[in-house]
Amino acid sequence: MNKLRDLLIDGVLLALPLGAVAYLVHKMIGVLVPLITPAAHLLPPGHWFGVAAIDLAALLLLALGLIGLGVFSRSKPGRRVAETLEQLVLSKIPGYLIIKSIAADFSSTEREEGLRPALVSFDDNQVLGFVVEHDEAADRVAVFLPGAPAAGGGNVVVVPAARVQLLDAPLSMARRTMKQRGLGLLQLAVSQAPGTSSAATPGKPR
Repeated sequence: MNKLRDLLIDGVLLALPLGAVAYLVHKMIGVLVPLITPAAHLLPPGHWFGVAAIDLAALLLLALGLIGLGVFSRSKPGRRVAETLEQLVLSKIPGYLIIKSIAADFSSTEREEGLRPALVSFDDNQVLGFVVEHDEAADRVAVFLPGAPAAGGGNVVVVPAARVQLLDAPLSMARRTMKQRGLGLLQLAVSQAPGTSSAATPGKPR
């Protein structure tokens, strides 16, 4: 019964953000269809897979708009706008962080510019993390320790640089290891970055 309860909770946690996204897409298409109705005569008649041509056109227009927002979000002004919105509004919306985590796990791009996969030593074990920045003056390193299997959330710690071993592996490979609950981590752990015994400088200290 406990296992069934846990599976039910996991299903609800996944269904809520997916349902919210589906609802928003449905509403956006409902807004776009009246806007493109004057040009409906330019579209071919009939249905495809049971969907009207005007609905497909609205969906395509929505996808193009989202792609445009994605391009803007990767620019410096876009990142500032996104960070401000997330701090002031989005982080206060229930389920937003879950949706963000799921989206980060599905993404195949390495959006976290400057992050470096690394092993962080704690007592008698090592933890996979991502180096955020290195303060050379104090010889300390800020490291993001993701959760598994959702690597979009976790904790941030500050540790001495001597306890951080950079890995000679792309960020996408490290994220895939987290999503697979550690599968491949032993092979990843031996890929120490050449010429480094501790954390190199991934970014300027703040």
